[in-house]
Amino acid sequence: MPLTQQQRKALWICGGLYLASYPVRWAMDYSRQAAYYQQQAIRAAQQRAYAKAHPPAPPRAPAAAPVKSAPASTAAGAPAPGRTPATPTPLPGIWRGRTAIAGRGICTLTVELHEGTPGSFTGYSTLACGNFGPLMSKEDRNPAAATLNRMSPAGAVLSGAMENGSIRFHVDKTVGTNSNGCAATSLTLTPFGTNQLAAEWQEGGCEGGHIILQKARG
Repeated sequence: MPLTQQQRKALWICGGLYLASYPVRWAMDYSRQAAYYQQQAIRAAQQRAYAKAHPPAPPRAPAAAPVKSAPASTAAGAPAPGRTPATPTPLPGIWRGRTAIAGRGICTLTVELHEGTPGSFTGYSTLACGNFGPLMSKEDRNPAAATLNRMSPAGAVLSGAMENGSIRFHVDKTVGTNSNGCAATSLTLTPFGTNQLAAEWQEGGCEGGHIILQKARG
C-alpha cells in the first residue's frame, strides 16, 4: 500500500530527528569523559601533594642481640654449649687405597690396624699390583710378572707407635715380595683430612711409594 504524502513527511521528520541526535549524544559522551578525566587528574595531583608533604618514615634497624659472655669452660677451650666437637676417625680398622706406581702398574695397598697399649699399634699390610703397560718396564710386560704381582702380593707384619702425630711402623716379618723381589722395610701412616690416612713406605733397595688410604671397615 503506497504511503501518503503526510506519512512520507512524518518519516522524513523522524529520520531527521534521529540523525540530529548523534551530535547531541556525542557531545554528552565527550562532556562526561572530559569530566571523568578531569576528576582523575585532580585526584592524582592531590595524592602527589600528600605524598610529598608526608614522606614515608625510614625503616627501623633491628635491635642488636645482646652479646653473652662465654662460660669459663668455653673460654678455657671447651666446646660451646650446643656445639658438638668434631670426632676424629678411629684408627683401628682396615684402610685401603689405590694408586699408580711406576714400574709396577695399578697398585692397591691394604693395611689392617690394631691398637695395643695407648699409642702403640700392630698392623698387617698387603700391596697388590696389576700390570699396566705404560707404567711397566719392557722386561716386566709379561704374563708371568702380571700373575705374580696379582696373585702373590707383597705383605708384611708391622709394629710401631705414634710419634709427632704419625704412626711409624717397622717391619717385623715379610710375607712375600712382588715380581721384582721388593718388600716394605718401614711404613708411616699420617692422618690426612677426613677419614683418610697418608701412607708412605720404604723398600730398602727398591723405590717405595706413597698412597692415600680410606677407612674401608672399622
